[in-house]
Amino acid sequence: MQTNSINLQLNQKELWRPVFWSLLLANLFASMAMYMLLPIEPIIIGKHFHENLAISGTVVSIFGIGIFTWGPMANYWLDHRSRKSICLRALLFMLLFTLCTLFDLPEWIYIVARFCQGSAFGLFQIAMGSTLLIDLTQTSLRTRAAHVYYWFSRFALSLGPASALYLSLFYETRYVIWFSALCSFIAFLLVLQLKVPFRTPLDPKKFSTDRFWMKKAKPLFFTMLPTTFAMGLLLFMNLSITFFTMMMTGMLIALLLHELFFKGKDSLTEVLLGSTLLAIVFCGNLTEAFSIDHMLSGILAGAGISLITSRYLLYFIRVAEHCERGTGQSTYMLGWECGIYLGVMACSTLVLKYHKIADYLGLCSIIFSAVAYLRYTHQWFLKNCRKDIK
Repeated sequence: MQTNSINLQLNQKELWRPVFWSLLLANLFASMAMYMLLPIEPIIIGKHFHENLAISGTVVSIFGIGIFTWGPMANYWLDHRSRKSICLRALLFMLLFTLCTLFDLPEWIYIVARFCQGSAFGLFQIAMGSTLLIDLTQTSLRTRAAHVYYWFSRFALSLGPASALYLSLFYETRYVIWFSALCSFIAFLLVLQLKVPFRTPLDPKKFSTDRFWMKKAKPLFFTMLPTTFAMGLLLFMNLSITFFTMMMTGMLIALLLHELFFKGKDSLTEVLLGSTLLAIVFCGNLTEAFSIDHMLSGILAGAGISLITSRYLLYFIRVAEHCERGTGQSTYMLGWECGIYLGVMACSTLVLKYHKIADYLGLCSIIFSAVAYLRYTHQWFLKNCRKDIK
């Protein structure tokens, strides 16, 4: 027993190597660079669309469509080219298309730039989170590595907008754009110093769903999507520093709960607890209990979305075969990003004239997701999961 304990401690230390920290921080800064544009770009883009929030919010949400662009070709590229160079090129394009918004350009350029930002970020996440993370981590530690990696993505959802809103108090909006570009550049430098071992080419097809979309995980994707959609609604309804700062607090509480009470235990309780917390936020908005208190709603929202999605990540990994791990992680990422930006788009068209409808829509989405999970998805997962992954 003592020998097993010592080996476990050694394995954990091997996970937290400098290269792992580089992967985590590159993900954090790249994700922050994109998320901090959520509260800022509607203002910038709105100036070119007659201050129409519905149009500017929709343009911002085109990012969520862009993330699907290069997925079918990603596996071929990652096999025939340097995986590190693909990450670097994706980050470079993220940076360049972010800087595009600083200039007075035709309206269609902003639409194209936002789409290209999403396509570059999607390719970055496939190359980094679904490929390099796996390549540079021992087989026995890959589930734990993915768990930590995507927690940093969740932290970025709080830190990015909070940073942007805080900077906008003291500086013009264009300086926030420069700060977003700086975050992309820091991620670029972190990836640049990585040493990636050579991998023998496997000569896959030019177009495939490998490393992109795991077809058999559709029940997980479409059950999680309404939850991340509801989170997107909340983000756009609560553009305040307090809300996003308290979101981080809620995420840390969720991380503590996961590690102390839910790790390796009944996942049903964790998902239902997260759904309950998010439902309370929407109910509080509808009854105006949280109309001023962004602090409480931020904590509950951060804890709720983190509990649900951290468990779903494990689901995607556990229904994947050994060679499909990266594909499962990419499918999870698509569900996270697509849901959030669909929620932002829906909220931007409803929040001014039909504020209550946005709250009702969010509450219904959470209830639908929880019921679908209880009635179908949980049992489906138990039948299809791999027992050798915890």
